[in-house]
Amino acid sequence: MRISVAIPAYNAAETIGTTLDSVLAQTVSPDEILVVNDGSTDGTASLLRSYQPRISVFTQNNSGPSHSRNILCKHAQGDLVAFLDADDVWHPRYLEYQRQFLEENPRAVACFSDHTNFQGYGKYEWKEENSKKKAVLEYLNPGDFLSRYNTCTGQFASMSYCCVPKWVLRELGEKPFQFNGAEDAYFFNQLPLLGPVVFAKFSLAAYRITDRSLSSNRLKCICARVQVFDSLKVEYDKSAAQHLRPIFQRAFASHRRLYGKLLMGAGRIEEARTQLRYSVGESNETTSKAKSLAYIAASYLPSSFQPRWPSSYRQ
Repeated sequence: MRISVAIPAYNAAETIGTTLDSVLAQTVSPDEILVVNDGSTDGTASLLRSYQPRISVFTQNNSGPSHSRNILCKHAQGDLVAFLDADDVWHPRYLEYQRQFLEENPRAVACFSDHTNFQGYGKYEWKEENSKKKAVLEYLNPGDFLSRYNTCTGQFASMSYCCVPKWVLRELGEKPFQFNGAEDAYFFNQLPLLGPVVFAKFSLAAYRITDRSLSSNRLKCICARVQVFDSLKVEYDKSAAQHLRPIFQRAFASHRRLYGKLLMGAGRIEEARTQLRYSVGESNETTSKAKSLAYIAASYLPSSFQPRWPSSYRQ
């Protein structure tokens, strides 16, 4: 099984060297390492040149992560495509295990590993005992994954611990990634339409948290995720797997409701009420409808009697 590593990079000079070093230190070497330099204005370009010819670099004007990932998918020649962000790090046996898991589960449309979080811009040191643990695999049918992804996103929050067979990318067409800021949500919410997913309860990736990630705009992110659901609604409506539709509707209504609450927190009251009304219409559960109606009613109360609406920015 040939392996392609796909890395989008934008202004990643502080971290991408550590990221690439973790790829080059794999016990199973990838057949190709592809990097898109997405119009970086820092020292990313020169740092990438120092790794050539061990890596292949594609340069473009700044177009966002969706376009970068689509370019990477187009050029990847491997049977297995391993995605990695330019600030995260893999355990040395990451590719070894991921290849093994997907070879043992040929029907799976993706394999996720567990991960660990770490702070700052330094290197991450793997503990020796981590290499000796035995992975526990969980086989998630499409409905379970769809529900889990949209309620427990910490397990599946990043492309950096996701590997996908190339045939899945071909099934998804020329643009498997869309909606910058929620391109991973667009991709992951399509996977249940194709088959089951494997989850390895084993930390094989280190997810870097910096000031940039901590200050992310929640309102902007959830707006993009609502657009994702709106775009995929037609696909779920026409899918032969109709048992997935109620799960999709529940997740869509929940995201609309959160969007409405964030808009209330930002003082955009009429927009918030519109989203909450949409949430009522899209919900297929009494409890979900009741929650949305309660928030609509609360929006008309004097401000001192309203709930504490969430902040647009992650604290």
